[in-house]
Amino acid sequence: MKRTESQIINVREIQNHDYIFELQSKFSTVQFKRLQKAEAAKKTNKSDGDGVFLEGEIKKNLYALNAPAHSHYLRTKCAYFSQHESKHDIYKYDEAKEFNAKEKFVVHYIGHSTVLIQGPGFNVLTDPIYYDLDALYYPEKTKSYPFIQFLPKIDVILISHNRRDHVDRRSLQELLEHYRTKVWPQPKVLVPMGDKKLLQTFGFIYITELDWFSRITIRVNRTIVNFVCIPALQKFSRYQINSYKSLITGWIISPEREDVIFKYTGDTRALSSSTQLAVDAVIFNEIVKKKCNIGTPEGSTNIPKIVCLEPSGPNYTRSTVESNHQSSSYSALLKFIQARNLSRISGIPIEIFLPKIKTVMVHHNKFQVGPDRFNEGVFLVKKLLNYLRLDDEELSKEHERQKQKLERNLDRVKLKELLPMSLRSVCANLPTQTSILVRAKNFVIDDLRTVEALFDMDKGKLREIMVCYLMKNTVFPMIGERFTCDELMAAGFKGCGKYAGNRQQKSDVSS
Repeated sequence: MKRTESQIINVREIQNHDYIFELQSKFSTVQFKRLQKAEAAKKTNKSDGDGVFLEGEIKKNLYALNAPAHSHYLRTKCAYFSQHESKHDIYKYDEAKEFNAKEKFVVHYIGHSTVLIQGPGFNVLTDPIYYDLDALYYPEKTKSYPFIQFLPKIDVILISHNRRDHVDRRSLQELLEHYRTKVWPQPKVLVPMGDKKLLQTFGFIYITELDWFSRITIRVNRTIVNFVCIPALQKFSRYQINSYKSLITGWIISPEREDVIFKYTGDTRALSSSTQLAVDAVIFNEIVKKKCNIGTPEGSTNIPKIVCLEPSGPNYTRSTVESNHQSSSYSALLKFIQARNLSRISGIPIEIFLPKIKTVMVHHNKFQVGPDRFNEGVFLVKKLLNYLRLDDEELSKEHERQKQKLERNLDRVKLKELLPMSLRSVCANLPTQTSILVRAKNFVIDDLRTVEALFDMDKGKLREIMVCYLMKNTVFPMIGERFTCDELMAAGFKGCGKYAGNRQQKSDVSS
């Protein structure tokens, strides 16, 4: 264990790279694996994810056309803001405030994967990004809020991985300039292994690299916050030429004295069952290490609130993006896998964990990457709720119908019907399976069946439970929306603005 005292005012840290051995000794049946150097040097075939960019470009170009034959249907289907969203449907514009102890904790959604987490004595900011990926090809579709100049003093910045929609030079350097203007000391930056040099080129000084299953304890003033680096997986890299040269990570954030643990996943594909179990073992280990549980008899563990910031896209086309991004439906259902794992690890009934897990959707609604629309995750969770109200026979028929959209290539058929002859050559460049106009949602049912298979109970009863907890514990925040502890725990799946009204009837499933 290595102890360092940085020159940051009132901030001290204790690094524990041996944390993995503590985990292995406590959870002998769980596999805690770090990538070896040979694995970290792999390069990924650039074509693995190119389809999502091609579909997105074609969709944007089709929307931009103003040909007489360009139908209203085609233009609506290709619109990013498909519901004609106004600012009231997109933004909340809550001010960033200094933390009030009565709030217990605060989650303030700024946009994309940027979240301000506040607690007594500390402010944490995740993956700050405020601007375009590319002004011409990937401009921002929405503005992040609150703006940098309105943020409180950040104590710790968390970086999940170095892709440009998570590490933005302009945003980070403007943040540093804001600190210089305010005469604030630089924040501490926690990064995955391999990213320290990159952040140094931006001007940051106090940077710590962590490997998977490493832990760092940071004392800010009198507050102690523990951070654990956890696995996340993707095939992309910052410039698509240095894949796996640095880690893709998530973070567990555990204030020592507070009744909450945060899990932040900037972006990841669905983890294997063994890796997910390892992540959940970390969560439980941090639960028992909380101040309130030290010396507590076995079986009397106090379970805190578990706030999971999960990625909500891109979702389409699934065959193109599934190797890099878990779907919105999987992110919503993940709470059931986590609760089951936590119960297996601890021996505590699953019913104790389920109400404690709150899913907050991030990583969406800023860039148009692929065919996803604004708030695509909301549409998909609504669809998931509809599917949960079907019986097995109805669900199988619906799954087959959705699969046929891909197998019969209905997207290309529809495009050829609607495009004038002069533009039909566009279809020749498309991948075999696309979702530009016709969106196949069979993956939502696949996600549901994957989770259902883990539980040995009546499916009808299980689906009732799933509907209940998905409605109560899945939150899609508006950009700029600030939740105190009580507000977040009371929030549920309600969409926003014109997305409200989620309890649809079975007859809506075919839409």
